[in-house]
Amino acid sequence: MGHHELPPGTGVYYINLDRVPERRNFMEAQFAHTGLIGAARFSATDAQQEGALDGHGYVAGSGSRWGLKQSEVACFESHRAVWKRAVQQDLKAVAIFEDDVEMSTQAGGVIARLLEAGSGFDFLKLDYSPRVLRFGPELQISGVPVRPMLEMAPSAAAYILSQAACRKLLMWSEKYSDHLDDFVSIPRPDWQMYQCFPAVGVQMIWSKQQDQAEDSVKVSERSQNRKTNSGLDKGPLWFRIRRELQAAKRKLYWRQRGEARLLESGGYVGFIPCAEDLRV
Repeated sequence: MGHHELPPGTGVYYINLDRVPERRNFMEAQFAHTGLIGAARFSATDAQQEGALDGHGYVAGSGSRWGLKQSEVACFESHRAVWKRAVQQDLKAVAIFEDDVEMSTQAGGVIARLLEAGSGFDFLKLDYSPRVLRFGPELQISGVPVRPMLEMAPSAAAYILSQAACRKLLMWSEKYSDHLDDFVSIPRPDWQMYQCFPAVGVQMIWSKQQDQAEDSVKVSERSQNRKTNSGLDKGPLWFRIRRELQAAKRKLYWRQRGEARLLESGGYVGFIPCAEDLRV
């Protein structure tokens, strides 16, 4: 396995609620398992704390969804706070983890190499997503196989951002109404996003190792509180119709030879493969 120290001018953070030390212990063990030295804990925004969400940027209907639960706003604000930290510290690249990511032994070396590169990408997703997705032809960044991401992914539990990407996300999220997962993987003209191929991390909810984990690690504590997970507003009819039409347009594009052309060019359609020592 070996040890992998963080390249100078880079950072690795995992986001963890103060009141869930079991997940902190889990992530510290994962970083030790992969040999990555220098990862730091980042205190998550806690929607259950009075005033924790004061001054947030959530504005209903300003993004791909109309309404967000308080726990979803807190999740977004936690990630946003790490983006700010990376800019404040002038980091050329930063790796960000949620606190329930099982990691491959390969992850330490992969993360160190990608952080060392620090450019050639905006967003580089490290983890598995439980959905059939479409990707461009394989290429390499700092010797790591990756594929361009062509659509939103339902997971952003482990990813790397360049400093330029942190600045873009902060600007774009001054107002938002998106799940964090969606927001960071929206296809945009000025947004180079890639998927690590194979993935070197997987959230415990998708891992076959979850039977061996504590309940507090397997199940997100954010989702247990009714107050912070109630009152979701899907928005007015016009908003819902518009969203459905946009989804239908994307499906139609891929059906009308878009997918065939992608495969002919060396692209990939399917589930993201995982490193051999990860089980999903």
